[in-house]
Amino acid sequence: MKNKKLVVTALVALLLLVGGGVWFYHNQTTVPKGWVNQSLMTLEKSDNKLSNSFYLMFDKNTAYLATRLGGNEESKPSKLSKDILNAFSLKENERPQAGQWVKLGRVKTEKLKNGYKFKTRKVTFILKKTANGAYQSQDGTYWQFVPEGVTESK
Repeated sequence: MKNKKLVVTALVALLLLVGGGVWFYHNQTTVPKGWVNQSLMTLEKSDNKLSNSFYLMFDKNTAYLATRLGGNEESKPSKLSKDILNAFSLKENERPQAGQWVKLGRVKTEKLKNGYKFKTRKVTFILKKTANGAYQSQDGTYWQFVPEGVTESK
């Protein structure tokens, strides 16, 4: 009888421990606090080295990438560009359509001297802050925060 109580107590403790770990993992904030529920967008064609214009969106621990109108059709393939196309499950010569989006997965953030490294399962972004307040990714593309309340007109 005493062994049964001990086994039941151990199982309940184990379930609580596992449940608490799962809850913590899903609710842990891995994105810098100022970036949670924020979006970055690529700048004009001359500052965009990617095949499309994109929004990079963050929640507390996940990143998403959405395609905007426009882009740079003459862009040269870079590792970042290839990783983005792979995230959209596209071949190198294809471009995602405006409005398509993909969940990049859980974000692991590393603080750099003048920026951040955001690593996801599908794409790694190294964003360094520039003098004008924008961020520049590892391929030279410029990104800026989307002001609240601003939407792209069609």
